Amino acid sequence: MKRSIWIVVASLIIIGVLIGALYYFSNPPAPSSSAEFKLEVKDITASSNGQVSFNVSLIDGESGVLESVVLNDIHYSWSDGSSDSPTILKGESKHWSLDVGSLVNGSNIEVVVEAPPASGSSNVTVNSSNVNEPEPNETGYVYDSYGCVGLFDEGIHVLATSQDPRNLSGQFPIVNDYWQMLLEHETKQATEHDFITILLSRGDKSTGGYAIDIESFSWLESYPVKFRFSVNFTDPGEGVMVTEALTNPTVLVPIGKLTPGEYNIEVYVTMFVLNVNDKGETVYTPIMTFAPIVWTQTLTVSSSENHVSSTIFKVTLNGNESPDLTVQVDLSDGLTEAEAMQIAETAFIYSRGEEVLRQLDTITYDDQQIVAHYIWGYDENDMGHIFDLKADLVSFQLIISHCR
Repeated sequence: MKRSIWIVVASLIIIGVLIGALYYFSNPPAPSSSAEFKLEVKDITASSNGQVSFNVSLIDGESGVLESVVLNDIHYSWSDGSSDSPTILKGESKHWSLDVGSLVNGSNIEVVVEAPPASGSSNVTVNSSNVNEPEPNETGYVYDSYGCVGLFDEGIHVLATSQDPRNLSGQFPIVNDYWQMLLEHETKQATEHDFITILLSRGDKSTGGYAIDIESFSWLESYPVKFRFSVNFTDPGEGVMVTEALTNPTVLVPIGKLTPGEYNIEVYVTMFVLNVNDKGETVYTPIMTFAPIVWTQTLTVSSSENHVSSTIFKVTLNGNESPDLTVQVDLSDGLTEAEAMQIAETAFIYSRGEEVLRQLDTITYDDQQIVAHYIWGYDENDMGHIFDLKADLVSFQLIISHCR
């Protein structure tokens, strides 16, 4: 009898354990990872010019993936404002910064960083733009005389950055560091996703009193597209008081993102000397030069999906120096027939345009040079004009001659 009772009790216990196990595994407890995963958003800045920046750290949890940033209910991906990897480890800090457009001074911005299953948030009040930033004038150009000393040589410098560089200066307490950063982004080849800026520099000068001023800027829809500047240079005359410090008069001209293609930059310079007359009035006297002063530079913008290496040629056209020509060919591994044809065709369009009729008559090439001859005309009855090209692939010189 006692034995039967113990068998029944044991059976009930086993049945209870089995029922409990089945309930546990069919209804597992909620994961506690969200409680163990915590982000901290700190060092937030937001300026009225639209720049929002912050750092985010993982203070609890082993690792996570930063997916998105929400600014007052507007969603951005992590990659929109950071080149840092979205994977974040415990104790690690990541930086995010983006130009989101003009913000109202004094308004509140809520920043939420999402890394499911957790997020971190904080708030910031929009402040006016940093007073230490290089200030653009009413045209949007930024003039500077001291920050570029020792960095930019006289001439045209093309800069390619991820966003408008005027919004980045507040990140550099030392002004010279800001211009050094821009120098590191100088290029002659960019992609359609780059923000393009043109910097014009007079080079280092031993004193103050030297100036650069953009009189006009035009964007000419030609092939290649032309950016044309008219610029005034001023030098101090004898007896004019100047600062005894190294200077480098420069001007920063934001252009923006450009469609793929070729771009020529031309700067036409007029020189002046600044003097003071007997009445104490400043007088600007033009300096007559034997030949016009013209700076030229080229830029190639390509699609980021089809970005290829380019080759830049110096051009002599009908005996005169012309702006450089960039051709989308890579000659580092030798010259192919297709590349020789592309160089010849690009050179023809560069000098005569896309619209005229043309026929390649002869072309010869090796790894040293290309020689090509075209006949062309304005219509089918005018195919009596000639075009000759010699491309030196050692010195990267193009000599072009054609009749008109």
